Amino acid sequence: MALFAIIGHDVANSHEQRLITRAEHIARLQSLDSEQRLIIAGPTPIEHGSDSMSGSLIIADFDTLKDAQTWVDAEPYLRDGVYSHVDVRPFIHTLPANKAAKS
Repeated sequence: MALFAIIGHDVANSHEQRLITRAEHIARLQSLDSEQRLIIAGPTPIEHGSDSMSGSLIIADFDTLKDAQTWVDAEPYLRDGVYSHVDVRPFIHTLPANKAAKS
């Protein structure tokens, strides 16, 4: 398992475009989940209870950094201007203890 942290950074006032593009964005995440490659995903609000988002965090399994970047390059939030940019970084799951890794 090669995990990657994918951090999308929203442009200012992204809320309306997020709503327009959300279904396509969520469908891609659901595809990763059905392949058992999605660890966690969700938006990062400016503050709890706000519709304003600062971005999103996704941790998912890809074979290589290049594969993760290729997946990100097709991200509808990036294509449609919700994200200004996306960081892709290798990630090591340390805690909580990964029960699957102990099997």
